[in-house]
Amino acid sequence: MKLIFINLLLVFNVTISSNSAESLNIFFKNDLSFIQTSLNTISNNFDTSSGNIYRDKDNSIKIEVYKPFKETYSIDNQGIKIHDLEFDQVRIIDKEDINNNILEFIYNGFSEEKLNIENFKNSDFKIVDNESSYYFTFIDKNTLQIKYKDNMGIENLIKFFKK
Repeated sequence: MKLIFINLLLVFNVTISSNSAESLNIFFKNDLSFIQTSLNTISNNFDTSSGNIYRDKDNSIKIEVYKPFKETYSIDNQGIKIHDLEFDQVRIIDKEDINNNILEFIYNGFSEEKLNIENFKNSDFKIVDNESSYYFTFIDKNTLQIKYKDNMGIENLIKFFKK
């Protein structure tokens, strides 16, 4: 009887993880707007940025940041092209130099086989990747929130909204 119960728990856990990854992949195929808030430890204030995210048919992603600075980010399998619209400057970061897991997850998709997904409730779960933890909450079917510490130890909260 214990073996059956354990097997059922394992199947249930894999199904929930699969549904979490699948839900994320479906969500990030949409055009989205976002608001990112992070704690500036120097000024002890919250910094906020906002913008839109679009995915093209070739899977490339365009991020338009409107606040606090106007920038566009073009992400494809080569890397990221950053265009500072206010100073008309362009910078390119090669794919192997990118160390932002959130961007990589959004671009490459979420995979339950590759990621350690821990479910808390129906809409809350955590992904642990290389000692970094990312906390996801589906607030509703059109809003997703992600909380994490970046590579500099700064707490970030990003809310994504379907357009």
